[in-house]
Amino acid sequence: MISAVSDKTTDAGAMPKITVVGGGLAGLAAAVAAADGGAQVTLYERAPRLGGATWSFQRNGRWYDNGQHVFMRCCAEYRAFLDRLGVAHHVAEQPRLSVPVMRPGRRPARLSRTGAPAPLHLARSLLRYSPLSLADRLRAVRTALALRRLDPDDSDTDETSFGGWLRFRGETDQAIAGLWDLICLPTVNLRADDASLSLAARVFRTGLLDDADSADLGWARVPLSALHGDAAAAVITAQGGSIRLQAQVEAVGHGPSLAAGGQRMDAGAVILAVPHDVVGDLVPPDTVARQSELADLGISPILNVHFVFDRQIMDVPFTAALDSPVQFVFDRTEAAHWAGGKPSGANNGDEQVVAVSQSAAFDEIGDRPAEIIERYRSALADLFPLSAEAELLDAVVTREHRATFAGRPGTRRLRPGPTTAIDGLFLAGAWTDTGWPATMEGAVRSGTQAARLALDHCRGAGARAPELQDQSERTIA
Repeated sequence: MISAVSDKTTDAGAMPKITVVGGGLAGLAAAVAAADGGAQVTLYERAPRLGGATWSFQRNGRWYDNGQHVFMRCCAEYRAFLDRLGVAHHVAEQPRLSVPVMRPGRRPARLSRTGAPAPLHLARSLLRYSPLSLADRLRAVRTALALRRLDPDDSDTDETSFGGWLRFRGETDQAIAGLWDLICLPTVNLRADDASLSLAARVFRTGLLDDADSADLGWARVPLSALHGDAAAAVITAQGGSIRLQAQVEAVGHGPSLAAGGQRMDAGAVILAVPHDVVGDLVPPDTVARQSELADLGISPILNVHFVFDRQIMDVPFTAALDSPVQFVFDRTEAAHWAGGKPSGANNGDEQVVAVSQSAAFDEIGDRPAEIIERYRSALADLFPLSAEAELLDAVVTREHRATFAGRPGTRRLRPGPTTAIDGLFLAGAWTDTGWPATMEGAVRSGTQAARLALDHCRGAGARAPELQDQSERTIA
């Protein structure tokens, strides 16, 4: 028997009571925004930790993230979220975009910007980009200008593949692999041939072409759990909210209400911030637009291989790679030796912790860890000869089988907005219709939008239609 518990607002002057289901980045952003809006928040997370796809763990005295996450200066709401949590000083940000691109046995190339206004800020880098032929470099400049003219919200754009569009413009296989995939893979989590032109246009326009400083990169200097989950939990509980870990929600229904732990609980509003392939198991049929088709959003995996060497093998914070199994490599030494507010000092300036990050890892996500470690240690030796001489102190493989939805052509029509057929129930998640790929920025945008609608609902204002397009164009100088 399921007993009933009321958690609704009972009068106009009472504190709104908002329940958030899911403790990933979208759920955390929703809970913080709702608490900031004066709501009493209860957050349910089925895992023993917060953070969703951005979590960390300890092994042999070192911290490892499940995957590597970077952001761009144009990620306005994510950066504001870090400010709100009081952790912005725990990230590094480039003063100007600069991405080393390494190839075995070759001098590194570099993708960077100048101080010129957009789109001229990238012209010198593209024209000097040695992995491409001169003809491909000239063509890349023209293609970048054509991308700048595309409307990411055009339905026809979403039905087209990025790779198909590039080839129609004369881009060669070498140019796609050596330039366009270099950016598409880590942002859309698909190769250009598989990715929606709409999502790619969003990345390239908002991130690279519309404003000169938008693509300046940032990354965490601490474990992601400290940056997101721990910091958000402190903010939520400081405002009287509660967080329930290892708490499985069995159903969400009219009222709005939810069933968890044998109890049915009513709430002023519920924000459902769970993966798209879980939603249908929690809500009644036809609660979400195109609910029966949510599975068609698909999934795209990410694989990470973490190495601990007894000495420094790379002297840059990160690098992309070409002509190699490796996509990106990050120096994570500082975060690995984090000790609750400061570096632990355990490193003594000797060992280096590096992480190889592989997006859209469909072909190798199921391989044995020993095979994966050997493959990428060998690949690292081709890129960084010092690693061949170094002693490998530890290595660990992390896999996110369902890291993101698959942003293929036709994806946009499958992504629902934040409102549902149940009054007072709202959706959040990077997979909802934010206009962005499955990024940290998209997750935070969806969470804050759902929180605004939930607060409006609790105060009797009704659910206003979201204006996500205007938000997606916003940048921070």
